[in-house]
Amino acid sequence: MATTAGTATRTGTTGTTAAPKIDSIESTSSSTLQSKPRPYTLRRAQLSDLSPAARTVSLGFWDDVLFGRLIHPFRNSYPSHVDKYWYRKFIVDYWDWSHVMLVTTEPAAGDSSAGGKPEIVTGFAHWSRIAPSRQVNYKASWDLPWWDPRRILKPVFALFSRLLGIISPNRAVSKTHETILEQSYHFLDHIWTGPRSESWYLECIAVHPDYQGRGQGRALVQWGLQKAREEGIACSVISAEGKETFYERCGFDSGPVARSGEGGLENPLREVEGGICFFKDKDGVVVKDRVLGDWTYGPGDYDWVAWTQRVEKKSGEDQSDGDQAPVGWKTEAGSPWSWREV
Repeated sequence: MATTAGTATRTGTTGTTAAPKIDSIESTSSSTLQSKPRPYTLRRAQLSDLSPAARTVSLGFWDDVLFGRLIHPFRNSYPSHVDKYWYRKFIVDYWDWSHVMLVTTEPAAGDSSAGGKPEIVTGFAHWSRIAPSRQVNYKASWDLPWWDPRRILKPVFALFSRLLGIISPNRAVSKTHETILEQSYHFLDHIWTGPRSESWYLECIAVHPDYQGRGQGRALVQWGLQKAREEGIACSVISAEGKETFYERCGFDSGPVARSGEGGLENPLREVEGGICFFKDKDGVVVKDRVLGDWTYGPGDYDWVAWTQRVEKKSGEDQSDGDQAPVGWKTEAGSPWSWREV
């Protein structure tokens, strides 16, 4: 669950043309505690970035309810082993053309004898393009054709990742909960339907604790929001506990729309805090809010009472708009959404 990290992964990757180029973006970060802004660069991750990115994400999620305490209960005894969990995920999805991994970096101290400037990976984001099928992503230039030999890379690295798990096991992980996310995926299949069937989804985001508060996390989020706007599709995220307000302020203004623990007692995430899903819907579409129900059940500090009051107020305003013609809401079999075009 993004946070920050993802609970819903979908396959679908780049067309006959190469994936759209992501240029490096140089920026500056500021903090009230700093006298001078700190420069940073946002760019697409390279293969060599995945190891330091795994360290950054490990530290960013160290005390997280799900990725820290539940999945890695022995992290304090084996602190470096948490990196293995993230690296072995990243090294597989890196070769999926529907996935985009980004890093923010800052200049490192010292000079490089190779002539380039040494840098530190300070932040990481993992985006994926959810779609009803690979063909949809292919038409959007986010998948490879069936005959492209590069399609073999992901299964090869998936095998490599499994072998690493045998050769060098992760001793920080709980064997009971190591695959808890994978066990819960199908409980949210109904969320990415209707007008939300295509979406840039924030699988994972983290900023190194030493570099937080400088705007890098927001910049990593804005990449996906902007990409979704350009393509005319939705954007979505599943928040970690306590990060909901951050995503709402970034622009995810539809939600909560779901919770990663919904779906009944069989969902292994039912009693896990956080996991609230937010959307930024595509332009020209209004989606009805879900009715408060079992999907909102679960531990956590999110204020559902205040949310219910906002939904009721908005519903009352819609009914008093003075529009006499009945609104034609669209629905889709198997989807919880009712929506209309504006």
